[in-house]
Amino acid sequence: MNNKILDTYEIENLEDCIPSIEEMYKFKFEKGETQNVKNFDEFCNLIISKIDFENVESCTSQQAFYKLRNSLIEEKITEKENIKLETKLTEIFPRKNRIELVKRVENNIGFKLNILLPPTIIFYTLVLLSVTSLIFLFINFKFGILGIAISIFGFYLCSWFGKEIELETLKELVEKITLENYLEVRTQKNTVNKSELKDVITNWFVENADIEKEKLISATFK
Repeated sequence: MNNKILDTYEIENLEDCIPSIEEMYKFKFEKGETQNVKNFDEFCNLIISKIDFENVESCTSQQAFYKLRNSLIEEKITEKENIKLETKLTEIFPRKNRIELVKRVENNIGFKLNILLPPTIIFYTLVLLSVTSLIFLFINFKFGILGIAISIFGFYLCSWFGKEIELETLKELVEKITLENYLEVRTQKNTVNKSELKDVITNWFVENADIEKEKLISATFK
């Protein structure tokens, strides 16, 4: 195994994720508790040790699938026989009324799915506008502030009216739900399955800290 070290930017990304993981799993690190952690494996074990819930050996992704399937059936969005892991999300959520259908499922299931995105060209145009506006703050403050305000408003509209779906299948949505709403989809409340939890937490950090999985699990922090 190569002796890789995470760079400062990657370490900062991990640190930025800590408040979210604390909120998701309902715990709080003590001051300085993570300072002596040498690698991600130790960090992951520390997180799991802080999660004070009963260990129940049941598959969370399976429970996420059942919860999503029941929601789709209860909201009369599709029939049970049409709900399979390989089912395309575009078939479940047709573009014409996609926003309404997704909101109905979210209200039923009790949390956001976060699957709707603006068209790529609009998203990157807003990103470019944001970066340009930040630069303009040092050239013409008023124009810089105006550009930032427009980009913020644009992102706000995108969060309400975006219709694009980046995920392809129901299986991908189930995986996303499991990573982002682990405790909420557990059938037995205030329980975790510790045999699967390390992999779930690892994949969540890969997605949110923007670090390749192989590097994350093999590199040291210092």
